[in-house]
Amino acid sequence: MDLTRSSQVVATVPGKGDQILQNAIDSFRTVLTPEQLAEFNSIQSVPDTDAVLIFTAELDLRRRSQKGKSIASRLFPVLQAVHNFTAVIDTFISSNPTIAALVWGSVKLTMQIMLNAASYYEAFAELFMNLGTICPRFEQYQALFPNSERLQTALCNFNASIIRCCQHVIDMPKSGSGWTSPLNPLNASFWQSFQQAFESNLQELRDYSKNVKEEIRLAQAQSEYRNRELQRIEQDQAEKSRLSLGRFMSRTRDDFDTMRQSQVLRNQQLEKKNQKLLDSLSSHDYLKPLKQARQKRYPQSADWIFDTGEFKRWAEGTAARFLWCSGKMGSGKTILAASVIDYLLTKPSQAGSRVTFFFSRFDELESLTAETTLRAIAKQLIYPRDISDYIKQALEKVQNANGEVLSQVSELFIHLLSKGSRTTWIILDGLDEFPRDERRKLIDVLGSILLVPEVKMFATGRDQADSILARANPGLERLSMNCPLGKSGMEELVNQAVQNCLDAEELLVSDKELIAEIKNTLTQNANGMVLWVALVLRDICTQPNNEMVRKAIAVGNLPRSLTDVFNRALERIISTGGERVTQALLPWIVAAKQPLTLPQLQECCFISILQKHSMKDRYINGIQRLDAWFQGLVEIDHETKTVHLVHASVQQFFQTVPDKPNLAKFHVQAKEADLHLGEICVTYLNFNDFKTTLSRRRPPLPPMAPDEICAQALSCEWSWAKLLILSRGIPSGRRRAADIDGVVASYARASDATVQETIINDHPFILAAREGLLGIVQMLVKGGVDINAGMPDSHGVPFNLPLMASIETGQIGIMEYLLQNGANPNSRTTSYRNALEPAAELGGFEGIQACQMLINAGAKPESGEQEPTAQSTLGYNALQRACRRGEFEITRLLLDAGADANGTPKAAKADFPLQLSIRSENIPIIDILISHGADVNVQTSDGDAITPLLKACSLESPRLVIVQLLIRAGAKVRDSKDKGDRLLQEAIRSGNCNLRQSYQQLVEMESTMKKSYAN
Repeated sequence: MDLTRSSQVVATVPGKGDQILQNAIDSFRTVLTPEQLAEFNSIQSVPDTDAVLIFTAELDLRRRSQKGKSIASRLFPVLQAVHNFTAVIDTFISSNPTIAALVWGSVKLTMQIMLNAASYYEAFAELFMNLGTICPRFEQYQALFPNSERLQTALCNFNASIIRCCQHVIDMPKSGSGWTSPLNPLNASFWQSFQQAFESNLQELRDYSKNVKEEIRLAQAQSEYRNRELQRIEQDQAEKSRLSLGRFMSRTRDDFDTMRQSQVLRNQQLEKKNQKLLDSLSSHDYLKPLKQARQKRYPQSADWIFDTGEFKRWAEGTAARFLWCSGKMGSGKTILAASVIDYLLTKPSQAGSRVTFFFSRFDELESLTAETTLRAIAKQLIYPRDISDYIKQALEKVQNANGEVLSQVSELFIHLLSKGSRTTWIILDGLDEFPRDERRKLIDVLGSILLVPEVKMFATGRDQADSILARANPGLERLSMNCPLGKSGMEELVNQAVQNCLDAEELLVSDKELIAEIKNTLTQNANGMVLWVALVLRDICTQPNNEMVRKAIAVGNLPRSLTDVFNRALERIISTGGERVTQALLPWIVAAKQPLTLPQLQECCFISILQKHSMKDRYINGIQRLDAWFQGLVEIDHETKTVHLVHASVQQFFQTVPDKPNLAKFHVQAKEADLHLGEICVTYLNFNDFKTTLSRRRPPLPPMAPDEICAQALSCEWSWAKLLILSRGIPSGRRRAADIDGVVASYARASDATVQETIINDHPFILAAREGLLGIVQMLVKGGVDINAGMPDSHGVPFNLPLMASIETGQIGIMEYLLQNGANPNSRTTSYRNALEPAAELGGFEGIQACQMLINAGAKPESGEQEPTAQSTLGYNALQRACRRGEFEITRLLLDAGADANGTPKAAKADFPLQLSIRSENIPIIDILISHGADVNVQTSDGDAITPLLKACSLESPRLVIVQLLIRAGAKVRDSKDKGDRLLQEAIRSGNCNLRQSYQQLVEMESTMKKSYAN
């Protein structure tokens, strides 16, 4: 028996859920006008699968005559939630087939009515966008709904509450309660009154949402119990099938009920399995970019494309079935693709056709693969109720495939497209964003797809079609966004964008002639770049008076490129004092593998490495103003609250070294950002907040004699005896027992010099510390071993110490234990002046941990600076090692702990910390050294007299930003000896034109400054 049919048999009598919904619908009818009531009563059919996509596109289409960006997509979550609910009630609980249609119709009609009330529409959309965050997720209750009457009632109550909220929305303008002044959506009191008026509805919805979640948990537990019972029933039925036919015919009615329930459960499991198969095909959210693009679109600003001959021929089928639309970076190709999708969804002549689409996202690496693209489009072509045996087998083949599955996905794709005679439209945005190999794979499959006669394809990309694409599709139709009609679309966009700023009181200009001048200037100089218009207009809005506005729009002052626009945005950030928070946020926005949400950024931005627990005081205040802090370079998705850069060009800008030195701190180096984010993530995962395991305190070990400790250690580690033999220089072929007593005595707390001389470098204590054998280290310490003693050289300096050995191999646990038990972090060995040097050499997250622990334990960065002997050849100190390795956090820790930014030992005078950081081209370290007093004119004492500036110019590929940074800090371009000749020679040798030009400009600047001082 079919699941749907069997469930309908069970629910032939009107139930509690039916009555709840019917009461809400009847009440909704009371606020409708006769015309609206007639339209509402005419709704009889349950919405199709694509109803939400089509309806939101229709709302935008009907709003074309109004100003402002599209906001219909903000209604998407609520519409989708109601649409999903109507599908299940129509199948499982409703005895009246029109109830499901009217539930959907009540919400749909409300939105259509509000569309005509321009003053209310945006506030209404905001209300329903907030409502979307508390709607129950269809995936959570879909499989549980049919067998839980309590869950059915809870969901009916929730959706009935939505209908009552819609009733209140329609009734409010009629009653006039809540507003005593003319309706103005820009008035603060309007928004406050609107929110207060609907607070009771929202609270009721929150309560019902909470109840639904509780019922879902209960239904899940009941479902698991039923599944166990189903297995038991099937076993019983198998046993009964062995009985005689007569006995089979005498089954009671209860037996048949049991069989029917068993069949229902099996059908539900089958449907759940089919849904799981479909979900395994693709989990990519292909709708999100479409909704974002819709929200950026101004009405009619993209309609020009529908009037072009190329588009008409493509849509009507009189030309090639592949239309390639090209445009420069930032020209609005994504918004145009969204408009094409909505056109195809709403055009009557395309009724019955299938519209599929995919948007590549530069900040979501998953979307830039051929496999993800094809999987997402294929999923749009499959409906759960239409999964045939062939499709099921194909889905299972894709799900179980190992390694490359592109061929299986392509085969499924082509099969789906070849079914039936309906036209299938495929819209692809950002084809040029794909890596070349992935683009080639995708284009190969697309070439095969176009062999299916019913397929038509539209794709966008940069100005010229890729050579691979051109070869695969020699007859493709081409359309440029820089065509004459495209320019008219730009004029419409500028007019609406300026008007929108005026309406929102962001542009405070009342002079009509100046407003017209702004529009004309933006239209004439946009050069086809929508992004340029948006950001330049934002800059104009910041001007305090008409004079400054006119100055900003003067042709000579307009930015010439997107880079110039971005630079101005950063300069505005600096002028408002927001550089610290934006620079802290940048790595998380630019380098994160996927977009983060506002709460995530708020929490993680100011976490410090090695922080022990979460600290509310470090959360960013006012994170919801993030888009304002970045002056329009980032945007917040209203639905998911994720933060995105507004365009791929912005990401490229931040990853490129800026031309202006004052913007250098906004540069995001991918490698450094990845390391920083990784260290913060590791720190976060080790927060004490997440450590809930109860620890048991071990009882103290009984006292043991040193010889027992060593004997036990050697009995567990067979190789130690061999190490002892090798360490004493005894050939392995000779049989000789290890001198355990001598070894233990060598580390006993004794002052006998004779005993101390027996200490060996590979003593078990040092080996245990190096290898991380905490148990052995603990036994040796408790046995009385001196952890600060070691075998000395002729000057009395130990060759090695357990603390140093543990640091060298990153044994943080051993190191922490030794420090807690009295290890001296300032002890010196023949290789290191103190323990901070091996910690700096260790580097990475472990090096940062080690340095922090040592500093907390009293380690002094400058301790041991006096060489133990005149002939000592000790190398770099801790700060030099950190600078050489490019370890910014370690450098910062050392400087904060008192390290001298100009300090360098005798044996390393050729390399001051600043020179070493320049050699590694680490700009953050250079900057922090200068801020801590590093001498930018210091010369090495090795005879070459190398200054930091000369070191920067002598790099294999000199970086202008480093040179400029040093000069701004006071580095001398020329001195009395060489008059700058060495710098000029290095500039010429490097072949860096910018460096040579900068040198010449600096010399002129220096000369001008001298003259001014003389006067």
